[in-house]
Amino acid sequence: MKNMPRISIVVPSYNQGKYLGETLQSLLDQEYANLQVIIQDGQSTDDSIAVAESYVQRHPDIFQLHVEKDSGQADAINRGFTRADGTILGFLNSDDTLFPGVFHRIAKEIDPASDRYIVMGRCLFTGENSRYVGVEHPAQYISHFDHLAIWRRGYNTIPQPSVFWHREVTDKIGFLDVNEHHALDYDLFCKFSRHYDFHRIDQLFSTYRMHDESKSSQRTEAEVLELTIGVSKKHWGSWLSPLRWRLELSHWAYTHQFHDHARHHARRAEEAFLQRRPMSAGYEFFRTFFYSPKMAWNRLFLGWCARRKLNALDKMVAYDTSNKEQYPDGWIGPLFIAHVDIPENASRIKYILDHTPNRKLRNFDIQLFINGTSVDRKQPNTTGSFELQADVSKWRSETISVELRSTSFFIPSKLIKGSKDHRRLSIKLTGHEIED
Repeated sequence: MKNMPRISIVVPSYNQGKYLGETLQSLLDQEYANLQVIIQDGQSTDDSIAVAESYVQRHPDIFQLHVEKDSGQADAINRGFTRADGTILGFLNSDDTLFPGVFHRIAKEIDPASDRYIVMGRCLFTGENSRYVGVEHPAQYISHFDHLAIWRRGYNTIPQPSVFWHREVTDKIGFLDVNEHHALDYDLFCKFSRHYDFHRIDQLFSTYRMHDESKSSQRTEAEVLELTIGVSKKHWGSWLSPLRWRLELSHWAYTHQFHDHARHHARRAEEAFLQRRPMSAGYEFFRTFFYSPKMAWNRLFLGWCARRKLNALDKMVAYDTSNKEQYPDGWIGPLFIAHVDIPENASRIKYILDHTPNRKLRNFDIQLFINGTSVDRKQPNTTGSFELQADVSKWRSETISVELRSTSFFIPSKLIKGSKDHRRLSIKLTGHEIED
């Protein structure tokens, strides 16, 4: 334990009490001996402070709570970092969570002697009212230029909840810009990127919750992109720098010639498709793709698949979230949701599952959530049945929300020759019981 580096995590908190408990519990569930969690609350008016205090009282060696007025999220995070004494730093918003085992992994991966100052893992969108729920956040870093030229892909590829860094990075770069209120993480990572690489770890580190109150749900994708491009321009540097000229030319092509050409060919492709001229539609699609792969994908490919009632996302992108229920053959996908009525004399709920390992289900992890809080977790590695269970006595005569979240899935058609089953499957659910 003495050799485990100190990890300090700042949790900015403001009126997210209904999610905060799950966030803090995910940090506690890391079972990491040398951990400091600084909860920086901006004088919440809901039950956030009470939730935070309950963790401080039970685990004063890990959690600290500071309640004071701040000027926004960036200021709150900065205040937390000034109180951090860890060697490894990071921040986790009060509606996001970490998967188990993350801190032990990053403690091994971050190594200044090997020039590994920053690491990032994968991240899963969760929550509600978003088409991204159940889909993984892009997690890729190529270069400083590519990170700044965000218009080339249309979105940020650094998942903030899954990024951790050595203290030397903060000592050199500094804190967040308190005047940046939307793309504050992108702004910080632009500064990081100028001096350091982001080393990707192929492991699911975190969840990013989508809900109506989140900043990501307040604006359209186009608005978010324009805001982020504005942040990017702050980091282009001097006109004497070759990087500045590369970015200026790339952005000019995006805003002028290439974008206009792509839109022109996209319109012609749509006309040809509606007129049932597949050869012409295909030709115009590839012309659109040449100028803007993003427009070819979002406007044409996904649009055509929707018209033909093909679930393109199910086959080519990420998790199939169209069905969060159990399939007739007993299988469930990465996210299973059910609403269960708890009898007045109930004491426990139990879910019986049957695990069948295969090469696509490595490091399989499944958690049971009740009303958004993780209550049980298993990591089965052999074939056979096991149970996830929880005490439900405090929800007697109520209806609870139950979720089973898995970290891995497989597609039968990719494992079994000749199979036409394109579902994303994680595990078999053989039944559930409610005990008195």
